[in-house]
Amino acid sequence: MASFVCYRFQCPRYPDCALAAGKGCCIERDPDQQEVPEGACTKEKEYPYFRPAPPNPVHAWLRRK
Repeated sequence: MASFVCYRFQCPRYPDCALAAGKGCCIERDPDQQEVPEGACTKEKEYPYFRPAPPNPVHAWLRRK
């Protein structure tokens, strides 16, 4: 599979995906990287582009209530 990145922060798997790109509210797209096509990685399609990322303590902190 080609080198893809994903900017779909609304996806429930975005915080745990190795393809997640962007930093906070800053999304500067890299023209040399290919973006996951719209609608290609969904629950109905069983998230074919999802790649587990190493645990991120910041994401864990954000999920705490």
